Parts: sequence; structure tokens; C-alpha cells
Amino acid sequence: MLSIAITLLFTLTGLVATATVVHCLIGARAAYVRLMQEGEVLRAGLALQAAAVEMSLRPRSPAPVRRAVATRRPALPVAGPLANPAFAA
Repeated sequence: MLSIAITLLFTLTGLVATATVVHCLIGARAAYVRLMQEGEVLRAGLALQAAAVEMSLRPRSPAPVRRAVATRRPALPVAGPLANPAFAA
């Protein structure tokens, strides 16, 4: 009984996977045919080709990303005169 259930499960999974692949192939073929038809129309000169700016796939970002900038800290007050190093004498 368990083996029959497992067999049916694998069979159903295989059928669903096969149906999914066939559906995707049909959609891809239709898209390819449509793309080839649009190419023929463009080559025939019956339609204007869109400018590259209009073909942008990424939306424009609303504002540039701001980066952190390093700033100089004020120097600490020195209590007395600095000692001269040995090489500066």
C-alpha cells in the first residue's frame, strides 16, 4: 500500500514537472515568434526603433547615494612644550 502511494506521488510529480516544462516551451516559442516578427517590421522600416534611453531596464534612482566623508578632529590642547627628538637637535 505504501509503495503504491509513493509510486503515485512520484508519477504525479513527474507529470506536473513535464506539464510545466511544456508550458514554458510553448510560451518561449510564442515570444520568439513575436520577437522575429517585430524584427522584420523594424528591418522593413515600417516602425521606428526606440532610442536606447527609452530601452533602459533599470529604473532611475530617486537620489544619489550619499557617502560618509572623513572630517578632521580638532587637536587636543598640549600642556607644555614638546620634547625635541634626538635626530632634530
